[in-house]
Amino acid sequence: FCGIGGFHQALKKLDAKCILACDIDKDCREVYLENYGIKPIEDVKKINPTELPDFDILTAGFPCQAFSNGGNKKCFEDSRGLLFDEIIRIAKEKKPKFMFLENVKHILKVSDGEVINYIKEKIDSIGYNLTLFQLSPHNYGIPQQRERVYFVCVLKTLQPPVNSKPTIILN
Repeated sequence: FCGIGGFHQALKKLDAKCILACDIDKDCREVYLENYGIKPIEDVKKINPTELPDFDILTAGFPCQAFSNGGNKKCFEDSRGLLFDEIIRIAKEKKPKFMFLENVKHILKVSDGEVINYIKEKIDSIGYNLTLFQLSPHNYGIPQQRERVYFVCVLKTLQPPVNSKPTIILN
């Protein structure tokens, strides 16, 4: 779910070292390899988390077509909508301190909230506190409206909960 490396670019500024990238899109993999010297694997389902070294941060722009206002909104009936569970599978095993996830803003309301509630429950069940941020570049002077939801997940052992409900910050 690395795309062409947005999360990589941001974390590079913190001197973070990327240990693995994954994207099903051939063109994204080629751009990622060209930009970062890391060849992304193609299929997240083939990642064996027990074979990965420990890591502190998991990032993923998980597929949005199943939830997008521009898509068919088939949610979990679309196999891409189930790929969120692959993030959970890896995080459950490796327990990174932080997860930064991204998706379309429509994920907050598709299927009458069923999808976002599922995501919140899964993140909570594997031991993370969650804060949601709804952001768009146009709010920061960039001439593009691309509204997204960012999921900031912090391992509960690092941050005791302030309240039991995730916070949504709208800009």
